[in-house]
Formats: sequence, structure tokens, C-alpha cells
Amino acid sequence: MKKLLLIPLMLLTVLPMAACGGSDDEPVKSGRPEIPEQPGEGDDDEPETPGIPSLHINILVGDRTVTATMEDNAAARDFLARLPLETTLNDYNNTTEKIFYPSPALTTEGVTPGCAPAPGDITIYVPWGNVAIFCKSWSHSRDLIKIGRIDGNGIEALSVAGDIPVKFIKRAEK
Repeated sequence: MKKLLLIPLMLLTVLPMAACGGSDDEPVKSGRPEIPEQPGEGDDDEPETPGIPSLHINILVGDRTVTATMEDNAAARDFLARLPLETTLNDYNNTTEKIFYPSPALTTEGVTPGCAPAPGDITIYVPWGNVAIFCKSWSHSRDLIKIGRIDGNGIEALSVAGDIPVKFIKRAEK
């Protein structure tokens, strides 16, 4: 009888531990600790945690505010550390992308390059060290590192001919 009771007790002990174990197939995340989401909080309400910058930014384009969400990689964190940042986005390749050259160049150490940019992707073109915001789709390049993405249809504000003065700022948390 004791053996019969021991089996369910062992299962109750082992199953919760197995459910918490990770899989080797899951991607490895950066060293950023996970922050549990509180009820009623979504991505737009990411809490400001000391030592961990928010990944949400605003791009001021004239009288319009475009929102973007940055990647959680070393290059994006370097970009975030430089905010606020005023610059002029130069039109490149007939409004395919808007570019600027941060000085000094953003770090790319430890970040795996390669992406096929879509409209709204914020990238670094490694050979030149420029930041490129894509307004049109482009083919895969092993020299691009994705550092962020413009939210929603905000890319429309940048999809115009010519150079555009902008200001990148950290999004005010609610």
C-alpha cells in the first residue's frame, strides 16, 4: 500500500520540475533579466526598471511622433544610451531607406548580422557604420544588423523624398 501511495507522490514532485525546464531548441536570450508582466500591462506599458532601459522610443518628425520598439541586443542598447539624439536622415537609394552616421559608430560586437529588411526596420549597415531605416523592402544582406522596428504605419512619415530632420527620444513611460 505504501508503494502505491509513493508513486503518485513522486509524480507530483517530478512533473512540476519537468514543466519548468527549458528546451535546448529555444533561442538564447540576452543577459537582460525577464521582468514578469503585471496584470493589465502590455508592450506599450513596459515598466521602467532601474538599470534596464525601456526598448520603446519616439521619433519626432516635424509635428508627428512615430513610435518604435528596439531590439534587445548590444547595438540597440548602445543606440538607446545615446538618446536623446537629433540628426538628419538622408534619403538613400530613391527613398528605399533613410540613413545617418552616428559618431562614434554603434557597437556591433557580439551581435549576429544578417536580415532581409522590411519597411520600418531600423538597421545598422556594418561596413559603413550607418543607421538605416528602411522605407521599402530590400533583399537579405549579411551586412545588416536589425536594431529596431517602427511600430504600426509610422514609416509613412519617413517615406518621402529628401532629407528629414528628426529627433530620437526615449518614450515617456505611463
